[in-house]
Amino acid sequence: MKNTNFRMKLVSLFLVFIFLMEYQQIAVARAAEVEEREEAISEVEAYNKEIMRLNEEALLIYHAGSYEGEGTGFGGSVRVKVTVTDEEITDIELTEASGEDPAYLEMAEDILPRIIKEQSTDLDTVSGATFSSGGILEAARDALGKAAR
Repeated sequence: MKNTNFRMKLVSLFLVFIFLMEYQQIAVARAAEVEEREEAISEVEAYNKEIMRLNEEALLIYHAGSYEGEGTGFGGSVRVKVTVTDEEITDIELTEASGEDPAYLEMAEDILPRIIKEQSTDLDTVSGATFSSGGILEAARDALGKAAR
């Protein structure tokens, strides 16, 4: 009787061990699948972002001149003046932001040269001045919309 109980316990232990080993293999395989899917998703997102950027560049044809635009920042209305040639943004200046906190506005103004450098308003806002820089971007988009052919 003792041998039978021992054998039953041994067989049970062996079956549990096999089950755990199989479970580990399944978990490792699923983790690898998740990682592969995340990499594929990242690649597709990067590809889509690049296509959007190229499409935006292809569509950038303006009436040369200076255009004013308005957006809403942290403290209210924000206005910019954007100067463009037929194909590029050449200058952008903040013309009105009287309701903005000076500290936030100073940080937000860092976005102005980035708009010219990137030739786009599809930029991330400035950390620490999210609403103020968002207002500047909105105003620049407004002005560029007026300049578009």
